[in-house]
Amino acid sequence: MLTLDAPITAVVVYPRQARVTRRGVVTLPSAAGPRPADGSAPPEPAPTGSAAPTEFSVTLGGLPQQIDPNSVRVSGRGAVRVLGVEVDLVTRAATADATLAELQQRLRVLRRRGRELDDAAETEQALRKFLDVAGRNGAAAVARGWGGPSWHGGPAEARGTTSQGGSGEPSGTAGLSTAAAEPPSAEALRLAEIGAALGGQLAELAGRRRTIADEQADLQREITAAETAVAKRQGRARPEQTYQVTVVLEPTAALPSPAGSEPAGSEPAGVEPAGVEVELEVSYLSLNASWSARYDARLVDGTVTLTWFGMVTQSSGEDWPLCDLALSTARPARSSGLPELTPWYVDVARPRPLPPPMVAARSAPDGMGTLAGGSVRMASLAAAPAGAAPVEHAVATVDTSGTAATYRPARPVPVPADGQSHRSTLAILELAAELDHLTVPKLAPEAYLRASVTNASAHTLLAGPIAIFHGADYVGTSALDQPVPPGAEVELQLGVDDRLVVERELVSRATTRKVVGSLRRTDVGYAVTLTNHTGRPARVTVRDQIPVSRHEGVTVKDFHATPAPGETTDLGQLTWPVELAAGATRKIEFGFRLEHNRGLDLTGWAE
Repeated sequence: MLTLDAPITAVVVYPRQARVTRRGVVTLPSAAGPRPADGSAPPEPAPTGSAAPTEFSVTLGGLPQQIDPNSVRVSGRGAVRVLGVEVDLVTRAATADATLAELQQRLRVLRRRGRELDDAAETEQALRKFLDVAGRNGAAAVARGWGGPSWHGGPAEARGTTSQGGSGEPSGTAGLSTAAAEPPSAEALRLAEIGAALGGQLAELAGRRRTIADEQADLQREITAAETAVAKRQGRARPEQTYQVTVVLEPTAALPSPAGSEPAGSEPAGVEPAGVEVELEVSYLSLNASWSARYDARLVDGTVTLTWFGMVTQSSGEDWPLCDLALSTARPARSSGLPELTPWYVDVARPRPLPPPMVAARSAPDGMGTLAGGSVRMASLAAAPAGAAPVEHAVATVDTSGTAATYRPARPVPVPADGQSHRSTLAILELAAELDHLTVPKLAPEAYLRASVTNASAHTLLAGPIAIFHGADYVGTSALDQPVPPGAEVELQLGVDDRLVVERELVSRATTRKVVGSLRRTDVGYAVTLTNHTGRPARVTVRDQIPVSRHEGVTVKDFHATPAPGETTDLGQLTWPVELAAGATRKIEFGFRLEHNRGLDLTGWAE
C-alpha cells in the first residue's frame, strides 16, 4: 500500500460549489522489491507470463466530508493503467485538519504555561508566609537574647526604676537620655541588618508576584482567543471522519529489476532499486463552497465606473492555499434529470377557517424605501500631485470560449475554510450613463438619481449588491437583480439627490355643506414644485396619484392638471416627464372631485 502526498494545486469555484484538484508524485517500487537487510539476493521474479500483472494500491487520505464522493476523478501521467478507484469514509483517531491540530496544540501549550504560572504564584505565596513567620519569630528571639540591661545600655539598678535622680526626674527618663546619646549597641545593629535583609526579600518577592500576575492576565486573554478559534474551527465539520481515495494501478511497462543485471551484493543492504515515478491528479467537487458578485459603482461627471469583485466563500473543512484559483459562471448539475411538467389543476377555492382573534400590531406608515446612506453629498477626490498618473488596478483574465466564463484573478488569494468572504477584483468597466431623477412626492419629498447604462463589455454581469459612490462619497447600496448580458441596458439606483428640491402641498380642499340630493362633494387640489440646484439640466419623472373608486356609491370626477400628465393609468397613477434647466423651477398642479352617497363610511379617504 503506497501513500500519495498530493497538495491542492488548483481550484475552480462555481456559484454553488467548487472543483478541487490535488496533484502528487508516487514512486512504484521495482519488480524485484527491496533488497533484504542481511545482504542476501532478492527473491527471483516470477517467470514471464506465469503470473498476473503486478498491481499497486495508492491511497490519498484526509479529504473532508464536505465533498461529493461520486465526483472523484483520477488522471495523471506515467506508464501505468488505472484499474479502479474507491472512495471510502474512514474514521481517524486524530483530526485530519492540520489547521485545527495546530490550534489545539497551541491551546495545550498555553494551558500548560498557565499551570506553570499558577505553581509559581503558589510558591511565591508560600515564601511570603515563610518570611512573615520568620520575621516575627526572629525578632522575638533577638529581643529575648538581649535581656533587660542590653536593651537600655545599663544595669537595672542604674536605671532608677525605684528611685529618682538628683534633678528630681524619674531615673527611667534619665536612662533614656543617656541611651540616646550613646552609640547603638551590637544588638541594635544586628536587628537593623536583619530588618533590611527581610525588607529586601519582601520587595523582590512583591515584584515577582506582580510580574506573574501580569503574565497570567495576558496569558488568559491568549487562552480565550485560542479557545474561540478552536471552537470555531471544530464547528465546521467532524474532522475525525474523512474520505480516503484508493487508486489501483497496473504498470504498462516492465519495472526495472536489477536482480539479473547486477551481481548479488553489489548494492548496499536494504536499498530499494529505483522504481517508476507516476504523477497522479485527483479532483472532486467540494459542496460548501461558492462565489458571488459584488460591485462598486462610482459616478463621476456622467460616467459610471463599475468595479466587479468576486467574493469567494468556503467552509469545506480544508484550507485552499495559494494555487491556480479560477471563478467560473458555469453551474454543474448534480442531477441529470430534465424538468417535467406536472398537471395544472384549477379548482374552486374553499374558505379557510378564521384564525383566532389577535391583537393587531401597529403598522408602519406607508413610504418609499430609500437607499442606505441617506442623501447625496457630492464631493471631488483629493487633488493628486501635478503630473501624477492615476493608479492602476489589477483585474482578472477571462476565458469565454465555452458557454460559461472563467475568470482567473491577477493575484490569487488563499481561501481558508472559515466561511468568510474573500475578495478578488474581476473587472473594471467604464460605462457611459444617462442620468435622470425620479420623485414620488406623496410618499417622500425627495428626488432619486438614476443612471441608465448599457453593458458595452464582453462580460455577463451577474446579479449582486452594489455599493454606490458619488465621487469619493459613499451614498448607499443598490443591486443588480438579474444577470446583465453584453449589450443589455440596466438601470442603477444612485441614491437621493438633495440638490433637486421637491415640495408637495395641499392647496385647496372644499367640502360642500349643502347636500345635493343624497350626494356629498369634496374638491381637492395639490401642487408639486420642483427646483433644480444641480448646476446642469435635469430630467425628472414625477409620479403621483388620484383615488380610484371601488363602490358604485363613490365617484371620482372632474380631474384636471396643469400641465397634463404624460401618462395616466386606470389605477389612478399619474406620470409627468419634466425637463428642468439649471436653476429653474417648475410647478405641477392637479385636482379632482370626490362624490359619495351620504351616510357611507369610506375607507382610504379622510374627511
